[in-house]
Amino acid sequence: MLSHYKDRFTRWTDPLARWLLALRLRPNHLTVCGLGVSLLASLSFARGRERWGAALLILSGLFDFFDGSLARLSGQVTPFGAFLDSVIDRYSDLVVLAGILLLFVRVGRAREVLLTIVVLIGTVMVSYTKARAQAIGVACEIGLMERPERQIVLIAGGLFGLMSPALWVLAILVNVTAIQRILHTRRVTSAPPAA
Repeated sequence: MLSHYKDRFTRWTDPLARWLLALRLRPNHLTVCGLGVSLLASLSFARGRERWGAALLILSGLFDFFDGSLARLSGQVTPFGAFLDSVIDRYSDLVVLAGILLLFVRVGRAREVLLTIVVLIGTVMVSYTKARAQAIGVACEIGLMERPERQIVLIAGGLFGLMSPALWVLAILVNVTAIQRILHTRRVTSAPPAA
């Protein structure tokens, strides 16, 4: 949902992207740095430092936000860059959830362990349903809980000490999103061809 509004923020992101370009940074540098920050966020969550984890997630999100602006302004939008960005986003999502999972395993909170596993599965399926739909020629940019929304829920959970409610929200809505994408793809592929 929020990803559809990304282009509206270019008047704020472009000046910083120009500054990053003057520093001779490339979009792929920001993408990989974002993964590094996500790894630090994962370690913070695993150690029970949820506020630090949330703050690092915000920083990771900024790297992810600016890599696209930098690619566009520098004329470095490439198929491989888009592929790398997508792959790194999946790694980032999963390492952060793995850190949260380790936290709850360590403190013996079985319900939250199960919830985090459900969120992990749903997160993979949200991405997979989109990729498979696109592979058969169906645009599948729909759903309640795309990556920006998932990040916001995790950040809020970490900042305000509400990780358990955040996991409940995610466990339900990521799987609803995957189902939305399945139904959308079924509807599009079942429609009779236009005359």
